[in-house]
Amino acid sequence: MELLTDLYVSELMGKPVIDRSGRRVGKVQDIIVDRESTFPLVRGLVVRQQGETKGIPWPDIYLLSKKFVALQVTAQDVHYEPIVEDAYRTSMILDRQIVDINGAKVVRVNDIKLAGDGNVAHIVSVDVGFAGLLRRLLAGRWAGGTNGRWVRPQLIRWDVLQPLPQDGEHLALRVPADKLARMHPADLAEIVENLSHRERREFFEQLDPEIAADTLAEVEMEMQVSILKGMDRERAADILEEMEQDEAVDLLSELTDEDSDQLLSLMDHEDASDLRELLEYEEGTAGSMMTTDYLAFAEELTTDEVIQRLRELAPDADYVYYLYVVDSAGRLSGVLSLRELIVNPPDRKIAEIMRTKVISITGEEDEKQVRRLFTKYSLLALPVVDDSEELIGIITVDDVLSLPVNTRGLKM
Repeated sequence: MELLTDLYVSELMGKPVIDRSGRRVGKVQDIIVDRESTFPLVRGLVVRQQGETKGIPWPDIYLLSKKFVALQVTAQDVHYEPIVEDAYRTSMILDRQIVDINGAKVVRVNDIKLAGDGNVAHIVSVDVGFAGLLRRLLAGRWAGGTNGRWVRPQLIRWDVLQPLPQDGEHLALRVPADKLARMHPADLAEIVENLSHRERREFFEQLDPEIAADTLAEVEMEMQVSILKGMDRERAADILEEMEQDEAVDLLSELTDEDSDQLLSLMDHEDASDLRELLEYEEGTAGSMMTTDYLAFAEELTTDEVIQRLRELAPDADYVYYLYVVDSAGRLSGVLSLRELIVNPPDRKIAEIMRTKVISITGEEDEKQVRRLFTKYSLLALPVVDDSEELIGIITVDDVLSLPVNTRGLKM
């Protein structure tokens, strides 16, 4: 058997099949491959012959080329085989989607590249570029791509693709966890939005819970709910624990009480308790937007002691916008910035350098008031207090920026 180099499946489709005497026996309709191989082996051809579909096994094939397929037996000696319904064929691969992590997008398989060594032929890669699409559209009129980068093949090796399920509906790129970890959640979310429901579930199974949480928060709420419902409950609870509290609350509030309670019961007790408290606030209030993850320090601490605590806590950047100061009863008494903390002597008490005029809001206030305060005072974070002035949470500027724009009746 011989196989020309750089032979694509599209270049075989519709080509005549001739026996060893030159007699035409049909034309190529599909290629049967072995899914179990690292690089799927070609096991035979599906040919159309006088209105019938038949299978020609690999041992009967002598030559695959861009112009024709030659057999090494005569027409009467061909070992025709019935086409098994679940036989794996190249038509099951074409037009399937692949996640391209380099371009942060979902791409489509436009063509399939074959290679051989004289004894076997196998799939080596798939073409997801424009060249593959042109090759299929133009069929025999395709003359190759040498007139610019835009017609060059964009190949992905088969061995970096996940094994295909039996129904052939899905083709996934085997993505190393470290590459996923380096991608921005917004890019991952863009990929997720272009996947099918099942593909999204499989994609999220590859992600570290923290990355999955950040990615989930970037997609539309309706899709968040759909993804969460499709997950294993334990996995869903792990991801909720990693989400920002206000985002987790928004998501949980979209679920049924039964589903929400089930997920909360699987979470860490302290995390679940915090979320249950936040869920008590009505949607659109400051309480529903806040997080209980914030930095507050006792008045009697020195600047050096606060710095040491910060080193131990290693908080996320969002929670270091401001450092809040509370009295012995937990009431909000002041606020200071990192700069004020650093430039003052290490033995100075923070009560001496804090600003006592703190803009705050109660949990029952609506989001219009939240937006007004952020805009008027150019805030990066806003503390939320209860009726006794006890600090119970903060709202960050990110939460305000994500609010729908609606300035009707609101003076900025």
